[in-house]
Amino acid sequence: MLLYYVWRLRYQVQGRKDLTAAVYGLAGLRILLCLLPQNQWLSAEAPLSCGIYRNIPFALLGLLVVLLFYRSAKEQKDRVFRWMWLTIVLSFGFYIPVVLWADAVPMIGMLMIPKTCAYVWTVLIGYSAMKRECGQEK
Repeated sequence: MLLYYVWRLRYQVQGRKDLTAAVYGLAGLRILLCLLPQNQWLSAEAPLSCGIYRNIPFALLGLLVVLLFYRSAKEQKDRVFRWMWLTIVLSFGFYIPVVLWADAVPMIGMLMIPKTCAYVWTVLIGYSAMKRECGQEK
């Protein structure tokens, strides 16, 4: 959701209530699915199906944000944010195998390290843009 609002601010998006409703709907659905007792959070043997179901709205939200950043950066020739979409794709690319197979192959959990690196790249893109744009105002 934060990246959605970064996108809105970066590209000065006004309105788009339908899109905002979709973002809130997907986020709300994910929260609801995470709260279900079927997740068995206190059990060492949580069902894989719950892990998959609760991540479907999360993945859809990620896909939506990827498409928004990709399209907007390309249309506006935004060199600073041109790779933002890729950081999100990488983040999900490293996260999905962990959700699906970490119980069977615990070493797959190590993919959370490059996932975190993708997050750091995302933050660096934003920091670089902020630093560059704040420096131009002076």
